[in-house]
Amino acid sequence: MGRYAFHVDDGWDAASGEKARGNSTAFTLNVRYRIQSIKRYVHGDWLDFGCADGGYAQALLDAGAAMVAGVDVEAPRIEEAIRCNIPNTAFFVTDGHTLPFTDAAFDGAFMNETMEHVFNERESLAELHRVIKQGGILAVISPNRWFPFEAHTVRIGKWVSKFPTPLIPWLPKRLTSKWVDARNYWPHELRDLVADNGFDLVEVGYIWPVFEMIPWLPASVIRWYQRHIWLYSHIPIIGRFGVSNLVVGRRK
Repeated sequence: MGRYAFHVDDGWDAASGEKARGNSTAFTLNVRYRIQSIKRYVHGDWLDFGCADGGYAQALLDAGAAMVAGVDVEAPRIEEAIRCNIPNTAFFVTDGHTLPFTDAAFDGAFMNETMEHVFNERESLAELHRVIKQGGILAVISPNRWFPFEAHTVRIGKWVSKFPTPLIPWLPKRLTSKWVDARNYWPHELRDLVADNGFDLVEVGYIWPVFEMIPWLPASVIRWYQRHIWLYSHIPIIGRFGVSNLVVGRRK
């Protein structure tokens, strides 16, 4: 497992063409919160695209999936997932561009903090469209530019920050694209990306940080915040400042 609730990565993987690894977001409260946000869609066979070490697989099963297949470009992470011996799961190393499954193999797919790392978003979505059944679900969680901190590594000249960096997401991409190691999205950008690649939009929303591993605030404040975390994304105007966008689409 990683050490941050945020997905922090270290740059391009030249061999695969993908973004290099990000630290796992699979901590107890974060997993429960994120899977609960999509639980009503989870049934049948599900794909965890960019599964890392499989930290969300059991939660997807608990939410209603009959089977979970996880894929990732990093063999050590897949090996770790396999060692967990979770019933009704299977894990595979992929090249980041193609999936080792037949057409219409899954009732749904979960793409958690992964879209921002893939080499070509449209190619990845086309492959997901291929393996999801007609009427099946794609649930995407990816960084939100309304959130005023860049949670991935920032490099400006010789200066490197691996901690959340303020205001970077609000600056023009033409300036920041060479500073950051992963994409982030205005809500409409992620919505359009999903909608333009074979999915009808079912739900759009926001995921808030849980401060599970990065205690920015006093412990008593964090406990109060976590007890009410389900409310924040539904507060008008304030809700849009979540750490990530949530977009749920249904395959046409």
